[in-house]
Amino acid sequence: MAKQQLRQCETQVQGTNGIGKQLEQTYTVDDSCLPSAVELEAYQRIDTRIVDYLLDSSTKEQNHRHNMDASKLRIIRKADARSGRMNFYGMLFAFLSIFVMMAVAAFSLYLNRPWFAAFIGGTALVTVVSIFVKGNEEKPTKTNTSKK
Repeated sequence: MAKQQLRQCETQVQGTNGIGKQLEQTYTVDDSCLPSAVELEAYQRIDTRIVDYLLDSSTKEQNHRHNMDASKLRIIRKADARSGRMNFYGMLFAFLSIFVMMAVAAFSLYLNRPWFAAFIGGTALVTVVSIFVKGNEEKPTKTNTSKK
């Protein structure tokens, strides 16, 4: 891994005589397990075996990172598959329930009960319309707001 930098610059001018302030910050993050070449040379002067130890521990750390990334990807893949199954079964059972409601409405018309057929058919129609109108709206997330 390489060094990553985050730079932030800010300039403010204030007042009528042009007095201002400029601020520049640079954050450097080194996510490598090995020290720099200069530091490795200094460590080697202290103990000749320490470079081998650092290389070995760096390899182990890299393997650990790769295993953790693979685990995270497996978890995400399982969650996506579970979500897809839930969506499929939800649509299947919704279709079956609407189909059954329409069949009950048709049967009640056959039995000469138009008021019941209108109620069941209207309920099924309102259900279908509400699914298409509110289909992909995201639900607002609950926030923890405490009143003091």
